[in-house]
Amino acid sequence: MAGWLLLLIAFTVFALWRWLTNKEVRDGPKLPPSPYGKIPLLGHLWRLNATKPFATIDAWSQQLGDVFSIYFGTDRVIVLSRNRVLKEAFLQQAANFSGRPDLFVHRSCWGVGHVISEGPVNVETRKFLLTVMREGGVSSGLNAHIQTRVDAEVGIMLNSIDEKLANGECDLDIEDTTFFVVGNVLTSMVLGRTYPHNSDEFRQNSAWLAKTTELMHRSSALTFLPWLRFAPPSGFGYWEMKRQAKAVNQMMTKDIENRIRTQEYKDVNKIDLTSAFLRKIDDVTQNKGRKQEVESKCYTTTKLARIMTEMFFAGIQTECNTFGWAFLYLIEHPDVQEKCRQQIWDEMGRDRRPQWEDRLKIPYLEAMVHEVQRCANIAPFAIFHKTFKDTVLDGYLVPANSMIMMNLWSTLRDPEYFPCPEEFRPERFLDEFGAVKERLESLLPYGIGSRICMGESLARIELFVIIGALLQRYRFYKIPGVQYSLEQNMELTIHAAKYKLRVEKL
Repeated sequence: MAGWLLLLIAFTVFALWRWLTNKEVRDGPKLPPSPYGKIPLLGHLWRLNATKPFATIDAWSQQLGDVFSIYFGTDRVIVLSRNRVLKEAFLQQAANFSGRPDLFVHRSCWGVGHVISEGPVNVETRKFLLTVMREGGVSSGLNAHIQTRVDAEVGIMLNSIDEKLANGECDLDIEDTTFFVVGNVLTSMVLGRTYPHNSDEFRQNSAWLAKTTELMHRSSALTFLPWLRFAPPSGFGYWEMKRQAKAVNQMMTKDIENRIRTQEYKDVNKIDLTSAFLRKIDDVTQNKGRKQEVESKCYTTTKLARIMTEMFFAGIQTECNTFGWAFLYLIEHPDVQEKCRQQIWDEMGRDRRPQWEDRLKIPYLEAMVHEVQRCANIAPFAIFHKTFKDTVLDGYLVPANSMIMMNLWSTLRDPEYFPCPEEFRPERFLDEFGAVKERLESLLPYGIGSRICMGESLARIELFVIIGALLQRYRFYKIPGVQYSLEQNMELTIHAAKYKLRVEKL
């Protein structure tokens, strides 16, 4: 009897303590609402559409509002939708919303490079990387250096297409075709060299990128349910992912070690990322004691190998994916294709290829690229963020260390900013004079805030210049008898179904 009495007293004391400590929460802002159906261990994961999770999230957003909570496994995720809320979180409260959650698969397989770093280390690394990219020609200016590199690769691509057409090969895989351009431009930036198109090295790089993408998709559930890595037969690809990550890291490390052995990176005229990073490591090492501790953590060969891997994966895969969607929309909307081409011919003629600085002369092409990015919406949730401290957003409590999902799917289809959002209409980005609007409210394909995609400038240049060059020189059609689909399904990103199109030289 005494034992039961002690248990009752203990329970009463605990309940009173919980009531007192939660009084402020009960009387203050409430947590964002959640949809029904949360179950132990899985949370709301079981309710997500497996191939269209963005559709489920969008439906919940319409039902619950622009700020709501869901549970992925045992982790609470706060979902933020639409322009107003995203600006409040990632611009007005940028410092607090700039953290990264502990993403299990990324950390345990690939390590902490730049993508999932946070705090002073992330700020320092991002500052350095942006400086190197700016010196390499990727900035808001004329981008002379990078434009030269893109031009050279585009020229090789066009000659390759001409050769295929001359040999009777009229059907083209646009993603494979643009892969060599995008890959070589990025390789030039990161490593300071390029590869011949169709070379063995390029094919190997393409293979590891494709394999990594497939494994990351298979293992995505482990981010929230890490115990599934022990599930038969393959642990959702986790152990194969670890082997893949190790092999890729060894490949990057070997390149770094070769540079250190030859000392070629010490040439200050080498402006590639790897050389600049190694020079920075030397500077930090030589000035130890006078440098801040954070720099010692930022500038190591281990960190460099991880950053190199992240840049190749993020920079090539997503860009080629966007090219795939662009030409799928262009063959579905031949009137848009013709209008882009005619404006290029009117302003550039048929011989001088469009340059980035020509975008004011051919605004319809730029508007079309914007509309492709809006409609394709290839990264509908971006990369998860984390809060550092308790805050209030849109009247709701957002606790410290909350995982934050940026719902770009609903944002890029918000009818308040994009009337008839299901329609492909480049004109929505043009003003009454036919120029691209100065303010593109709610167009956020690269994210928003202090952790916006660092490759935005390069991606915009490549999309504009490469698509412009292809439309100027060729007409693209559907292959007769082939079924094409604009249906959007998500793996790691929203990827168009594999297809080829027919090409005619003009």
